[in-house]
Amino acid sequence: MKRLLAVTIVLCLLASGSFAQDFDVNSRHVRHYVRPTLPEIAKRMNLKGTVKLEIDIASNGKVTAVRPVGGHPVLVEAATEAVRGWQFDTAKETTTGPVTVVFQ
Repeated sequence: MKRLLAVTIVLCLLASGSFAQDFDVNSRHVRHYVRPTLPEIAKRMNLKGTVKLEIDIASNGKVTAVRPVGGHPVLVEAATEAVRGWQFDTAKETTTGPVTVVFQ
């Protein structure tokens, strides 16, 4: 079932034009995914690229902190906003890990 969910997420992301990689942070799977939206100014500038973030996930699965590591500032804001809405599987403790969001 988890594999089917992961495949479904990937297919939806590919169809949307933006794709998130490394969203299985420390073996915690995404239960609810908010798709990043390319900002209007980025569309007008034909801006595409990769945003790297480091996130903290609480034991209840909620994203508690998002820290930009790299990427264009216009895209960083959109990626950060989306990732804050993600919900991961629960765990015994808080975990930290990388997330890469690619805007195409």
